[in-house]
Amino acid sequence: MANSGLASGWPIARIFGITIRLHVSWIVIFVLLTFSLGTQIIPLSNLADGGSWWKGDQILNRVHAQYPWMESEQVFRFVGVDRWSAGEVWMLAVIGTLGLFVCVVAHELSHSIVAHGAGISVEGITLFVFGGVSRLRQEAHTPGVEFKVAIAGPVMSLLLGGACAGMYYGLGDWLPAQARTLLYYFFFINVALFIFNLLPGFPLDGGRVLRAALWALLRDVRRATAIASACGRAFAGFLIFVGVLQIYWTRSLDLGALWWIVLGLFLWSAAGAGYRQLALHEALAGVTVGDVIQKDVVAVPPDLSLDKLVDEYFYRYRFHSFPVLDAGRLVGTVSLRDVQAVPRVDWALRTVREAMHEIGENSVVRPQEDLESVLRKMVEGGRGHLPVVDGGRLVGVVTRHDLLTLLQIRTDLGGRAPPRPPV
Repeated sequence: MANSGLASGWPIARIFGITIRLHVSWIVIFVLLTFSLGTQIIPLSNLADGGSWWKGDQILNRVHAQYPWMESEQVFRFVGVDRWSAGEVWMLAVIGTLGLFVCVVAHELSHSIVAHGAGISVEGITLFVFGGVSRLRQEAHTPGVEFKVAIAGPVMSLLLGGACAGMYYGLGDWLPAQARTLLYYFFFINVALFIFNLLPGFPLDGGRVLRAALWALLRDVRRATAIASACGRAFAGFLIFVGVLQIYWTRSLDLGALWWIVLGLFLWSAAGAGYRQLALHEALAGVTVGDVIQKDVVAVPPDLSLDKLVDEYFYRYRFHSFPVLDAGRLVGTVSLRDVQAVPRVDWALRTVREAMHEIGENSVVRPQEDLESVLRKMVEGGRGHLPVVDGGRLVGVVTRHDLLTLLQIRTDLGGRAPPRPPV
């Protein structure tokens, strides 16, 4: 699934120049999936001597129908299968969970590699509670590119599933039961990923394929996105309905039912966010920082004491932060939070240089930079404004308020570009 959100997480690998991150929510699914495998899937596959877990479930039901008093160990002896140790079961459970996320990474890498080849900048891949997401900096420019990027992930899942199925059915007689169990599980899970992701609901891959087809047919990406997003919300609503219905019939808060509801709510939100992201892209298309720059900037010198900074700048101008200039060059920014971190009794003794934050690449923008990337920097960095530099010198500032005001005006006027300011 391609998406521009979920930028946070721990970097764990870099493959083909693409950074892979682990979101904190991944821990939840790792624990739940490992527990499910270790307590249900793997023991049932063991009972089927490395076959499918539903075959093991059928064997268990048949035995209990005739001998309901049998304990688990007796059932294994009765069917003539060696029971694996607890250590083997949990080791296979962990391998199965990690293997699933390797498959998810391969799925998302396929999206990212195809996107990169089509000239779309890729921020990275994030693994999270619902699987994985490729974070692309911009949308596809043509229906053909959209289709290729969207279909790449499901094709990879299908290939992986086919490879595991080939080894399971072709080499099964020469492999130990534990290996057959994992191969069948990876075959099943990759086919499930292929089918689920091709369901025609945006922002799933199938929804993006649908949008590409509608885009080519209607020649209107916004209408195509609106229809695909509506299909995505319809599918999300169906998942929520299934979860609620399951709770109603079972009269219990079943974990599977709650999972369908949470997944449905996530897809509902993501479908709407996908359309809003496109609307944002269209509203800000062709507009750069130079179109909205504020050139009258109040800056402070680095050698100013903090008590004078408070009295002569924060109280006077009522800004939350100021750029710091040294001989005309931008060297940092100082904010109220920076001042608050210094004990009040030291304000007269400490200078701006000691309290300020030095400027990094993500803390500044340039006059020719597009506003969509600027807004992304503001949101990801939690900033209300960013200094504009040209050749290392401060030339102005751009604020989130100005961006959102322009966005509202362009949306109301149908995306008409603002006039260029005089040079």
